[in-house]
Order: sequence, then structure tokens, then C-alpha cells
Amino acid sequence: MLTAAMGVEHARGTSTCSSTQRVSLGKVSEFEEASMKEVKLEGGSAVLVHRHQGEFFVTSPACSHYGAPLRKGVSSSGGRGGGPTVTCPLHDASFDLRTGEVVRGPSVDGIAVYKSEVKDGTVFAHVPSEIATGGKHQRVLKAMAKRKSSDSRTFVLLGGGCASLAAAETLRQEGFTGRIVMVTKESHLPYDRVQLSKALDKPVDKLLLRPASFYKDYDIEDAVLQGATVTKLNTKEQTIQYTKDNVPEQMKYDKVLVATGGSPRKLFVPGSDLKNIFTLRTPEDAAQIAALAQKGQKMIVVGGSFIGMEVASSLAKKGCDVAVIAMETVPFERVLGKKVGASFARKLQKEGVEWFGTSQVRLFRGNETVNGVELEDGEVLPADAVVVGAGVLPNTRFVEGLSLDKNGAIIVNPLLQAENCENLFAAGDVCAYPAVKTGQRVRIEHWDVAMQQGRTAASNMLGKFQPFTTTPFFWSGLFGNLNLRFVGHAPEALDRVIIEGDVSKMEFISYYTEDDEIRAVATVNRDPIAVVCAELMKRGRMPSVSELMLGTVNADVLTQRLKDLGIAGA
Repeated sequence: MLTAAMGVEHARGTSTCSSTQRVSLGKVSEFEEASMKEVKLEGGSAVLVHRHQGEFFVTSPACSHYGAPLRKGVSSSGGRGGGPTVTCPLHDASFDLRTGEVVRGPSVDGIAVYKSEVKDGTVFAHVPSEIATGGKHQRVLKAMAKRKSSDSRTFVLLGGGCASLAAAETLRQEGFTGRIVMVTKESHLPYDRVQLSKALDKPVDKLLLRPASFYKDYDIEDAVLQGATVTKLNTKEQTIQYTKDNVPEQMKYDKVLVATGGSPRKLFVPGSDLKNIFTLRTPEDAAQIAALAQKGQKMIVVGGSFIGMEVASSLAKKGCDVAVIAMETVPFERVLGKKVGASFARKLQKEGVEWFGTSQVRLFRGNETVNGVELEDGEVLPADAVVVGAGVLPNTRFVEGLSLDKNGAIIVNPLLQAENCENLFAAGDVCAYPAVKTGQRVRIEHWDVAMQQGRTAASNMLGKFQPFTTTPFFWSGLFGNLNLRFVGHAPEALDRVIIEGDVSKMEFISYYTEDDEIRAVATVNRDPIAVVCAELMKRGRMPSVSELMLGTVNADVLTQRLKDLGIAGA
């Protein structure tokens, strides 16, 4: 069951307001099998019509995440126990075509779905009157339980990011009526952290994933316990010690999710305590950097992966003189490999950003404020400010009685449950879990994985026994015209890459291979191929490396393979 912001008539497969209007969408013959088609209504609005196995589904046409047109994505009839879905072309946000609810991905809201019928060879939909006359589609939320005084259980969510929010929502959506306490050291409610490096000066109220009223409405206690620092988690006693306003407190839990994220790595070199040296993790960090990012300012970025490159892009767009210092030979080398990374090095040069690869910082120069960065080879780069984006370390020092990996992450089983501690779960940057494909323990530092792990962990806190099997999917945007997507996991295969497309024009697909298997795919300005590959990987239908080498596979072939499976792809 779904609820919309306005008055709702509850019906299976529908999301309507108090009054509806029956509208004609076209003849049945106008809609191919395994297809989706956007249809304009007379009033100016539009709906998206999906046809699978002779059945019609009608939804709102835009993704509820960032508003991308769903017609450019992937529409599936379902399979492997799942129902029919539509997936956003940009960020792998997937929605159930019958209910509109989120199936996976970064969106917190579902999409509107409307009842359809076929009569006399014509497809009709029952849409809210305001939609028929040009109004906006409502985002929808799966029905959520509320707390009951008779339920004495306390589930604690440590961390105020997307994993904790996803867990809180999932608990209520799955009928949990006990106490939910979300504890975060930040002063803000959960917000869209991935925006910080792309839009440095965006106000925090525009980043919030949910308003304060949401937490109150669904009894997520005290609208989140903000400004609280956890000092000790005792897994034997099942207690959490924390400080808030410098006052020590303690609470007991029945089950706990650790989703405390990571702390940015700092450079412990001489001068690292000078002013105007920043890491980027919070809106306050972003605001400080943005305040200094004036045209002509000399800004140094340390780190050549996602945070570093996105910050460099944001600063360059503001007219700053930007230089990037990195240990890698080329940008993204550790996640995309040298061949693909070289194309981004050329893009940096074109955009006027200097790249200092295979370099390390020896020291920061300046009196009270940094004015230069000295490299190990003795070269000195003038600097008005420095942003260090050199990765994160898991925030787990407060945890007692658990197995941690070499990076300090919590080791969990496929249910995201800690080893030898059935009441503790982990998600996000602090979580080292077995990859579904290989069983190898991995830790993925990305938003989409953290959110989906929050959902999965919450289900398992309720005893659902749902293993985490989501294929990692991440993305980045640079310089306003580069869209990078990456699906899969292939840390050992970065040099075994087959590239299709025009690398010089930054429009290509990269296939990362192991033996005769494609383990991961990166695309640059080739949407929606990444989500097409994500769907094929999920179904075990990706082409083999042999097929790639024979030249019989390209983007059109991938899309046709979807169609052969009864799936529509743009």
C-alpha cells in the first residue's frame, strides 16, 4: 500500500487522489511488447506506459531521485522472484511497477502508479484530476507503522547518513512498532552528502533527505538524537555510551545498526594544522571551501579519486586556478585503471586543471595560513587553500568485542550481521561484507551501496534473512558535461579492460574482465548502458569476454539482449 502527500484512494497498483479521471492513452497496437512509451495528456502532463507480457502499467514519467526521464532507462517484466520494475538511466534507482515503491537505489521516495485498463482495443488510465489538467505527479511512500507503547524493543541506529535513514524507514515499513533511536554527531538531519563535492555552496536545507516533521510523524525518536558522540558500544552488555552537550549518557538496545561512516584521512605532515587546509565531509566544510573559492584563487586538491576530482571540477567551474596532487599516475587509477584514467587526465588538461601525478606532499608552507604546498621532489605550488580528499577511515573505534578488518571495518556475514554478535549489524563505509559473486570480503565507499545496505540490514534486524546481493553501482559528474557510471566490482581486473567507443571524445564503455567473464563496466557519457549492464548482471546474462573479442557485442547488442529477455531499454 502506498500513501501520497494528498488524499489517497488505496488500491492495488494505484496511487490516486480523491477524484480521478479516465484518460485514453492510445490503441493497444501502438504499444509494443516489452516497451515503455511516454504519453502526453491533453492538460500538459505526461505518463509513462509500460507493456510487459500483455499487461499495461502506468507511472509518473520522471525518477523521484533527481528527476531523470524514466523512458530513457530500463523497464523490466520481473524475474528471479521479483516483480516488474523501471530503473532510472542515471543512478540505478529502481521502482516496482505495481506499487511504485523503491526496489533499490538512492531514491527515498517511490513514483506514482495509476490503474490501467484495456477496453475495445484502447488503453486507459485512471489518473488524479489534477494530473489530467496539467498538475504534478505526487511522490509516494510505502505505508509505515507507528510506535506502540506495548512494544518494548529498542533498535538503535548509529550514524546520521543515508544508511541509517534507509534502515529507519524500512523498519517502519516492515511493521516494526518498537522504539527507533537514530544517533548522530552531526547537527543536521540526514542529508544528500554526495551533493557536497558537486555543489559546494548549496544550503543544507536544500540537501535534507527528509524534513524534521517526517521523523516526528513516524516516531523516529526525538527527530534524531543530533550532536551526540558515541564513545563506547559494549556488545556484551548491549549498551551504548555517548556524550551530548558534554554530558555523558547511556542507553540499552535490543539490536543496533552501526552506520557511522568514515572520517576523512588527514595528512600528518609538517604544517597540516595551518588555516585554510580542509577535508570535505559536512555542509560546514563545503561552505568554508566555497567561501574561499573565488575567481583567480589558487586552490590545491590532494587526492585523485572521486572526492578529489569532483572538488577540482567544482572549483574550476568557479574560476579558481586548480591543481591536483595525487599518488596515482592518472586520475581514478585505483577504481578505473590506468587506461581509462588517462582519458580523464587529458580532460583535466583541457579544463585548465594541473595534474601532479605520482606525487606526495612533503609539507605545507605558511605562517598561520597555508600559502604553499611542497612536494617530495622539492617543487612548491602556491596555494590560497588546500582540500584533502584522500579517502576515509571507518568510524569504529568505539566498538568493543567485534572482529574488525585491517582498515577497522566491521566484518559481517551476507545478512550484514557481525561475526559472533547476532544483535549487531553494519552498513556503509564501516561494513566489510562478502561479495555475492566471489565471496571475497569487500568494503564499498559509496552512497548507493550504503543506502541499500541500510535497507537490507533493517530487514535482517527483523529476522527476514535477506542476504545483501546488490551489484555495486556508483557515479560521478565532472565539469558539467562528463557523466561517469560504474557497475560491478573488479579491483583485480583494472588493467584487463576492453574499451568500446571514442575515448578522445569522452564517450565510451569500458569492460573489466577476468577469464571469460565481464566483472564490471564503466561508461562515460553513454547512459543508460550502465543500468542496462546492471540488469544483465543481475540476471546472469552479460556477454562473455570471447563475444567482446569477436566484435559481436556493442551497446545496441546489449540493449537487444534486454529486449530478448522481455525488458525495455532505451
